[in-house]
Amino acid sequence: MSLFCEAFLPEQQLKESEFVRVLTNIAAKLTLVYRGQSETGLPAIDLRFMLPAGEEVPDFTGMRLHSWDSQGQRLLIESAVPVQAINARNCGDYIVAVMQDAVDNAGDFFAEQSVTFNPAWHHQVIAGLGVLPLH
Repeated sequence: MSLFCEAFLPEQQLKESEFVRVLTNIAAKLTLVYRGQSETGLPAIDLRFMLPAGEEVPDFTGMRLHSWDSQGQRLLIESAVPVQAINARNCGDYIVAVMQDAVDNAGDFFAEQSVTFNPAWHHQVIAGLGVLPLH
């Protein structure tokens, strides 16, 4: 079981935003955690943060289940990022809250699909991100 985070950046200057900096740090920490954990296997959650820029804004607010690859056991969840979160000093709190919501939503989806999933384990991993050093 893994949780992957990525960002959709409609404009290149978003690469320099506080949101992308913090998300990159969190994604690196997730990689370290999931590589070293015993809870392995499928399914996987891909969480895509959809950043707005100019006229290019997500056509939804909040979060949505985008697609489920039953063969590859991957669930893609998209989250529309509000403009005010892009350079907010506390955007890390926002990112973590969205990750927690994504795990809850994935848990509901997987229960409906009769797919074995351990949301408590993911919540524990996410909660531990703040204390995990980045090497």
